[in-house]
Amino acid sequence: MADRERDRFVALAFCRADILLELDDDLDVVFAAGATQVLMGTGADALHNRPFLDLVAEEDRVLAGEMLEAARSQGRIDDVVVRLNGTRRRPNVALAGYRVPDFDNHFFLALKLEPAFQAERPDEAELKRDAETGLLDEASYAALAADRALAFKRAGGRPQLSVVKVDGLASLNKALGASDRKRVMSTVGDILNQHSIGGNSAGQVSPDSFSYLHRDDIDAEEIGNMISQAAKSLFNADLKTESHTLDADGAGLAEHQVAKAIAHTIRLFSETGQVDKKKSIGQVLKGLVSDTIDNVAYIRRLAAKREFDMAFMPVCDMRLERVHHFEVLTRFRDARPGVSPYHLFCLAEEMGIVAELDMAVVETTIRTIADLTRKGGLLPAVAINLSGLSLSSQHFVTELRKLLARSGVQPRKIMFELTESVKIEQLAEVNATIQTFRQRGFRFCLDDFGSGAASFDYLNALDVDLVKFDGPVIKRAAASQKGSDLLASMARMCASMGIKTAAEMVEDKRLAGRVYQCGVDFGQGWHFGKPEFDPFVYADRFMGGL
Repeated sequence: MADRERDRFVALAFCRADILLELDDDLDVVFAAGATQVLMGTGADALHNRPFLDLVAEEDRVLAGEMLEAARSQGRIDDVVVRLNGTRRRPNVALAGYRVPDFDNHFFLALKLEPAFQAERPDEAELKRDAETGLLDEASYAALAADRALAFKRAGGRPQLSVVKVDGLASLNKALGASDRKRVMSTVGDILNQHSIGGNSAGQVSPDSFSYLHRDDIDAEEIGNMISQAAKSLFNADLKTESHTLDADGAGLAEHQVAKAIAHTIRLFSETGQVDKKKSIGQVLKGLVSDTIDNVAYIRRLAAKREFDMAFMPVCDMRLERVHHFEVLTRFRDARPGVSPYHLFCLAEEMGIVAELDMAVVETTIRTIADLTRKGGLLPAVAINLSGLSLSSQHFVTELRKLLARSGVQPRKIMFELTESVKIEQLAEVNATIQTFRQRGFRFCLDDFGSGAASFDYLNALDVDLVKFDGPVIKRAAASQKGSDLLASMARMCASMGIKTAAEMVEDKRLAGRVYQCGVDFGQGWHFGKPEFDPFVYADRFMGGL
């Protein structure tokens, strides 16, 4: 018996946790140790012979059960976040473990309270779920589906992602009253959630399209038929559904990129709107997955081989209309139809490879400036876009410092534009990094200001030299007096903090006059000039550096 107990604790030693559990084949607790009183409100001995799923909060029971069932054959459970019963607080714990053949195929589980990595996982409190239907919005669904697909796959299951397009849904909802519309959408939500992993892994990704993550024994065509039958029964409406399913296995990507690839694919699908009538949903989704994989390889090749050039777009003094500095824009030599540099940079951020691309852009820009200076004389300063994710990487920051030091570039000739396409989590740390560069003479700009609620958080947390107002803010200023008043207020606010301001998308003389009246310092747009590979076409309008 002593040897068996020793072996048991050796097995448990593989788990690092606040609570350790052993479950029999019926998922009843046969051994418990750890902080059960604190986390579950009961001692370890009182847990013996209790069904494990009774210890899990009701809303997470289906998810925990499905993960354990998936792990019966070959898998292990890696850090699936569930809530526990037993105390008012119902703490979040990460559930991990595996099934051990040498112990009658019992499960050995570890429960860890509020793991540090949880901040990177979707937080249920932050997920946007429609109260009537229980369906997640597109962004929340993308995050949750990606996380759960990877966890289910690790447990040994085969997660699948299905999309169902409901033709005629928009017309039906338009014809119905408010209460009946809620009934329709609630019915759709109930059907999809009931057949999804965890009982709540479904979302709406476009006005007439829905997606859900499920086990491989779920027939998507049958689920679509259930929606059609429900519409017929409730409202005598003929709604045709088209469904398609793909394995949510990352399509050959490395495991650490699987979740990001799934999330990106869902977002791409939601952006396409109406499905091409000549293509099935299957063709669309397979194409999106294929494009994601191809574009990742494309980005890496571009970065490694520097297969792009820099175009220079003038940023002009609003009063004099002379070039104050240039923003450098990436132009890929092997440009792909319908794929903009902006979307590729966004994909690079989502896939965690944007630092490679950013470093290549900085290096190419500095080399281009040096070549142009040798050929044509002195250039004004240039602004280079950097992702907040790159500045959050200590490795990237270290390599950037080395690159700038090797190049011998004059700091006053370089400004870095911090883009807002991805949320910066560690604002204090990023600001500290920014200040080390500013102390050496480099300037920083907060790009796309006004495009989201995060803008003011960034302005409060980051000490910068310039704020660039987002294009839609400028358009609103041109469209109404209220928009102009708002732009003028933001310009005055920045001026009071000693921060210069710039406006994007100033496309004509009338808009330039309006922006100037609002007190903005600099303008950028076709009114002042288009991007040019040869910046010296604007030489007669140079006015100096920063």
